[in-house]
Amino acid sequence: MNVLTLQINREFLDKILSGKKKEEFREIRPNNSKKYIEYFTADDGEEDVRPKEVNRIQFFNGYKPNRPEVIIEVKKSEIEYLVDEDGNPIEYEENGEIYMTAQMIYTLGKVVSKKNI
Repeated sequence: MNVLTLQINREFLDKILSGKKKEEFREIRPNNSKKYIEYFTADDGEEDVRPKEVNRIQFFNGYKPNRPEVIIEVKKSEIEYLVDEDGNPIEYEENGEIYMTAQMIYTLGKVVSKKNI
């Protein structure tokens, strides 16, 4: 079982629990990419990326010992590359390197467990 641990604002946690929020979005940046994606060599020999396998997300709200905590099933994980109005990839520079702007989209399923809610 692969569990991803994330902090979340209480407002969004409540929306997940009520069923109003069915997807979780997280920006992929150089400093957090290892949490969300893995690199591999494609059949053509080029390096590519894919989402890390995640079965559940453990959401925490806050840092206190009795903080709200929820574990949610993940139905699907995908990488979305952001594009401008002309369909061109949106790029940004960080520490002299050029990156494509991307985010993870997690399709959420059922609530597996709740604590301090």
